[in-house]
Amino acid sequence: MASPDLTQELTCPICLEIFTHPVFLECGHHFCSSCISQSWQKVPGDVSCPQCRQVFTQRNVRPARTLINIVEKFREVKVTQPQEEFYCQEHEEKLKLFCEDEHKAICVVCGMSRAHKTHSVIPIKEAAQIYKNKLETSLETLQKQMDLSLHRKREREDGISHMKAEVDRLRNEINSEFEKMHKFLFEKEELMKAKLERKSNKVFEDMENNLTKTMDEMSSLEAAIRDLKSRLEVQLAPEFLKDIQDLLMRSQMEFHKPGTVSTQLPVDIAGEPFKYIKVWREMRAVISPVPASLTLDLETASDGLIISQDLTIVRFGNEEPDRPDHPKRFDVYLNVLSSQSFTSGRHYWEVGLGDKTDWIVGVCRESVNRKGDITQSPENGFWVIAWTEDCKSLKILDVISQLEMKPRKLGIYLDYEGGQVSFYDSEDMSHLYTFTDTFTEKLYPIFNPCNNDSDPLTLLSG
Repeated sequence: MASPDLTQELTCPICLEIFTHPVFLECGHHFCSSCISQSWQKVPGDVSCPQCRQVFTQRNVRPARTLINIVEKFREVKVTQPQEEFYCQEHEEKLKLFCEDEHKAICVVCGMSRAHKTHSVIPIKEAAQIYKNKLETSLETLQKQMDLSLHRKREREDGISHMKAEVDRLRNEINSEFEKMHKFLFEKEELMKAKLERKSNKVFEDMENNLTKTMDEMSSLEAAIRDLKSRLEVQLAPEFLKDIQDLLMRSQMEFHKPGTVSTQLPVDIAGEPFKYIKVWREMRAVISPVPASLTLDLETASDGLIISQDLTIVRFGNEEPDRPDHPKRFDVYLNVLSSQSFTSGRHYWEVGLGDKTDWIVGVCRESVNRKGDITQSPENGFWVIAWTEDCKSLKILDVISQLEMKPRKLGIYLDYEGGQVSFYDSEDMSHLYTFTDTFTEKLYPIFNPCNNDSDPLTLLSG
């Protein structure tokens, strides 16, 4: 005669019934052929074992011929095997009813007694099916929560890997730069590395804590899923319904998504060119890397702009004679481009703002519209910031109005391949704003002194 252990071994983990046409996966686990087919039916791409979660790129299932024979023999024996019965201890009657109020199996006599007269009583098999359906629904919900937690875990791990790669990249970059500066810069190099490690360790700590919270949630979900699966394997209704209410309450737990954490290093560590420009200012007496020296292109200058003879100062003024029309010239907005352009590499230049009340500065594509009304936005090839009351109407980014003190000198950094245009207050190298985009054509520095004051914009040389 078959033992309860054998019954458990011959039960499909999906349908919780004795195997029908059992098959086995590459991981060695067995399922009914129809159960595993339905489980994978709506899954695109790779599939996994419902029991151990091992991922398979191929949907290979093989008939478990030995198990098929064992199941057939088991069914033959089970037909002739008497069913175990459970009896009421008080009335020695079979437990054929279930009291929904007290959540326990009772006999017919109990059901007719005064204690259960006003209670909701249903056949025990019907009750078993009802609670089985509830547990299966809860199991499905918990499994989805488990899948969500696994996804979040992978996200956290990917974020940590990405952050480690970024830290490694920055560490190597710092080493490379300081190799050029030799002995004088050794102390600066060590200080910057320490700052990077301190900042990155704080980021890693936050990310690791977030991952730990996710894994704690997973442990709770795994325990609940384990208990539900174990209960669903129980065949006998009274044993199956024991403490069913407590089990149902546990099955209602949800995955609490941990709060998001920053996966970016602070801009004073990762930003460019802040790290090296600041060091350059401190070692000016030893070496002389200087910002790029730019000049203004008269052919692009709008009427109403007065440009100095050395082509480094531009201001608004009515005394400038009309310039002949030219395809390169801006004819409405008071823009002028530099004579220099960039198609690759990293570049930095500075602009003197003085006490100007209005200005627009940045970079633009060579192919921007220079005639008529222009919306100066990144979508149209302008990466500019401004200090002007017309910013909103022109759709130009205004970040200066949020500062306690307006900058008197502006630093502009262009990383062509990196797709960044960054702006700094060049007196203390505090970061103002960074545009991120993809550059595919020639870029020009652009300057607009506006017409609300006559103070100039000055291109500062190295």
